[in-house]
Amino acid sequence: MDYSFKLSIFFLITFGFSHCSSATARIASMSDEELIQELTSRSYRYYRQNIGHKTQELVPALEMTGKGNYLPGDLVKVCSIKKLKFLDISWGKLPEFSEEEVSVCRNSNINTLFLKGIELKNSQICEIAKGLKAPKVRIDYDNIELLDTDIECFSQVSNLDTFIVGSGAKITDEGMCKFTANAKNLTFLRMDDIEYLTKKSTDCMLNLPSLKEVMLLRWKKVPENQMEKFVSAYEAKYKRKLDADIYDPTSYEKP
Repeated sequence: MDYSFKLSIFFLITFGFSHCSSATARIASMSDEELIQELTSRSYRYYRQNIGHKTQELVPALEMTGKGNYLPGDLVKVCSIKKLKFLDISWGKLPEFSEEEVSVCRNSNINTLFLKGIELKNSQICEIAKGLKAPKVRIDYDNIELLDTDIECFSQVSNLDTFIVGSGAKITDEGMCKFTANAKNLTFLRMDDIEYLTKKSTDCMLNLPSLKEVMLLRWKKVPENQMEKFVSAYEAKYKRKLDADIYDPTSYEKP
């Protein structure tokens, strides 16, 4: 290879690295207000989200969508907002995030990842979740094709406290049982409109020692009377009450 060509490649790589480093340094020097102003000028939405299930607990939140307002590198800006606790990624499609974006988010102050109707790499969301330093991490998925490999990865988030799965999930008993084998600090589990899970999954859920509350509604293959048996078995095993919401208010099958 020609020496001058090698030199050109070297300078291009060096320039690219320096440019990324300087851009990151510039973002790091911006205040929360400056970052929020820059993002909301492009249709990002900054708001306060209630994360309390039974009480009001409002935290700073930001919504980003896959409908055209995302630019490469935006996630660095989002996760550099020091007071941000709740990241809302909803609707449309997003490209694969850069390693820098994932790294910055892993070291952010976010404690809740909410994803709805968005097409992206769930493995990258999991890698972000694994690095979050909040003592209690919340992950909420809805209207997304969540797979066994995804929830197996989320089960490795050591500080996972709340896990919510809505319609669209394609989790099987095998994946659910692997999840329950690892998610030992989980206190709240909500799974609604579940297509594929059976009684085997509720049996495996008995291996979640820290559960305090569950919401398990409209499982296609598990009737409400079987959910009752799960709750009774859990309470008997751990000798304490489990707060459970298992009766669909739109159903005629009431206890």
